[in-house]
Amino acid sequence: MECRSFIKAVLSKLHEKSPLKYTFAQKLSCPNRKGMATESSEGNITAFRALVRHLNEANRVAEGDADSVISQYKKFLEEVVPQNKAKFLDSGHMLDLLYHRLLAGIDDYGQLWSIVKMVLLLSHGCG
Repeated sequence: MECRSFIKAVLSKLHEKSPLKYTFAQKLSCPNRKGMATESSEGNITAFRALVRHLNEANRVAEGDADSVISQYKKFLEEVVPQNKAKFLDSGHMLDLLYHRLLAGIDDYGQLWSIVKMVLLLSHGCG
């Protein structure tokens, strides 16, 4: 019984300190390639909107740029993702390279690319 209560206490402490309990960490999943290719775009847009709001509150995205970034994300979901659905569903493609090929250097997605780079760095680290 002592072992069980010890394990419960450790797991409780881990959960308490886990970044997954924060909304921001939960919204980092919005650039999930499989979710973008298979799930409703409204759910993805809602998660991305919340992510941009958090980045704005952290002074990482300017207030005036938020709507533009969300518009770019919607356009990306509508135009680029369907044309590249196989790449999004293929887990053999590295996520950072996939986004780099589809976003980097394209003026229509400049602000979106900067957000995606930031999210990838936050979620995967530098390494």
